[in-house]
Amino acid sequence: MNSVVSNALRRASQQSKRSFAAAVTSNEPLIKTSFYDLHVELGADMVPFAGYELPVLYKGENGGVMKEHLHCRTEGKASLFDVSHMGQVSVTQESIRRPGL
Repeated sequence: MNSVVSNALRRASQQSKRSFAAAVTSNEPLIKTSFYDLHVELGADMVPFAGYELPVLYKGENGGVMKEHLHCRTEGKASLFDVSHMGQVSVTQESIRRPGL
């Protein structure tokens, strides 16, 4: 991989960390996804984003922006992306009484 791509990924990671951290302005406690404990166990740097505590970068032997990038694109490998914070369902008393809402 050439140095231009490598530098771009590194800059994007640093900018993401700053913008994710600034995204939460509430004093409400952060919500943890079902994968929170696994992310921490695997060495993730957790940051606040849209009311959730989410991983932004992994440390350690298998971590780092470049290693994560290459792993996702290596034949025979699989990567898991935690998107559990993206879909939300709201069930209200009215929606229970009126199916189809």
